[in-house]
Amino acid sequence: MKKVFFVIFSFIIFVSCSNDDGSTYHYELLVIDDVELPEEFEYGKTYKVNLKYIIPDDCYISSDVLYEYDYDNRNVAVISTVLDDKDCFPADFEDEISFKVQALQTETYIFNFWQGEDEDGEPIYLVIEVPVILTN
Repeated sequence: MKKVFFVIFSFIIFVSCSNDDGSTYHYELLVIDDVELPEEFEYGKTYKVNLKYIIPDDCYISSDVLYEYDYDNRNVAVISTVLDDKDCFPADFEDEISFKVQALQTETYIFNFWQGEDEDGEPIYLVIEVPVILTN
């Protein structure tokens, strides 16, 4: 499943688009540097997950969370819109984005946070497991 997630979004990275004003842009996945996630979920409650990532230059104009899940795994990446026809200046600053997860299963949640590719082009993930507790 992790491989399918990566292949789909790798395709997105290489597709360019254009705005009404003629400017072109594409999408890129950004490396997730740090994750703030509770050590456990209480069944039925909603939790905020914070992701920290690096923006390499000022051509990266907006970011969003890609969140794909099946019953066992949650694949998470940060995707950014990147301008193609602009002179870019190095930014290299850390930004933060978040999303919410509602604990609606009793099994452990397995999160795969995208952290780039290895030398063979295979995706690297930070894997975090979060158990779910039941309370009365």
